[in-house]
Amino acid sequence: MLSRRNALATTSAAAALVAAGTEAKAATSTVDVTIDPFNQTSAQKELHAARFNRLDQESLMSFAEGFKRWNAKDFSGRDARRSKNAFLRSKGLPTGKTDLSYEECFNIMLENQSFAAKIRLNRSAQALMWDRAFRAFHGEADKYLALMEETDNSGPGSLELNPDMDLPDYTCHEIHAQPGGFVGDPFAGWVYHWALTQAFYQARNEWDQVHLAIAQSCPKPADGEVRRILDMGCGSGLSTTAYKERFPNAEVWGIEVGGPMVRYAHYAAVQKNLDVHFAQRLAEDTKFPDGYFDIVSDYIMFHEVTEEAATKIVPEIFRILRPGGVFNHSDSPTEGNPEVARSLRKTIEWKARRWENHRHNVEPWALDYQHTDFPGLLRSAGFEVDLSVKSKGRRGPPVIGIKPA
Repeated sequence: MLSRRNALATTSAAAALVAAGTEAKAATSTVDVTIDPFNQTSAQKELHAARFNRLDQESLMSFAEGFKRWNAKDFSGRDARRSKNAFLRSKGLPTGKTDLSYEECFNIMLENQSFAAKIRLNRSAQALMWDRAFRAFHGEADKYLALMEETDNSGPGSLELNPDMDLPDYTCHEIHAQPGGFVGDPFAGWVYHWALTQAFYQARNEWDQVHLAIAQSCPKPADGEVRRILDMGCGSGLSTTAYKERFPNAEVWGIEVGGPMVRYAHYAAVQKNLDVHFAQRLAEDTKFPDGYFDIVSDYIMFHEVTEEAATKIVPEIFRILRPGGVFNHSDSPTEGNPEVARSLRKTIEWKARRWENHRHNVEPWALDYQHTDFPGLLRSAGFEVDLSVKSKGRRGPPVIGIKPA
């Protein structure tokens, strides 16, 4: 495995540091384009699709997708629930909420054959998914490195890499069990995007529906002006480009701690001919001026950071938003949100699943995030909080923070 702190240095000299390049110009007027994520035109589907060039690679990923879909459905039906409830009652344990710890619940449920089989198959499917994508790009490493090198210094848009960045320890994990994580594999962005669109979401995101829905449902500031947008923790840039598609006149940025992620994100945006700016920066230290953005958005970032980091990131978001600006937060449900609290079921099986995800899917801080009062954290930073926005394609109802005008 490549060293997480030296991965970028091994890719190419050209990637050592790519300056932000052309100065981005903010829009003088807001153009807002409506895209239906779930009823896209043929041209839109072609723009958003990610498919392997070889049939064997495509077929193997299709198998991984089908495997994950079958496992998610087959062990979650009424008969399976009855079997698990009967198992708990046979041990004198409650089928409703419990105060037992997550780890205790996991160890109890391992004695249930149905539960044990499901999680074993789920981990195998996840590993297969990553392995197929990892082998595809590493097997033709020179080809894909050359493709990125061709766009590192070109536009539209720009790329900023910081290979000497001191990466916080919390960023150096193989999140979702992805080999190398976001910072330790030069093809992390490629692997993540291809796995995400073809297998991770189990046929629900083959044309970036999830990310388009996030951008399309984001509320605008009350005055309607959207000149600058930041996608924080942008990963491989799918949400970032979705914002540019909705607001083509806006200056759109995506930042991510993983250099290989933003390097791929820039390459992909260039292929779409979208003028988007990507930078390898920390969410807790964005380097942007005060009040610079009209909208700041994140998608499934906060459950990947420590509680300490979150308490730094939220004030940073408040700082870089202009008065009246909007923070669009999409992630798993947390405490402090009455509309989604009911999804925190806290039964023995539910806790067992959360623990399995925490330990075996490499989600070190997901449980901490789940028990965070995230709306309260926003209020403590000065935000007004809106929990009424609805959207498809999210992990839960969004939490909207508004910086007072």
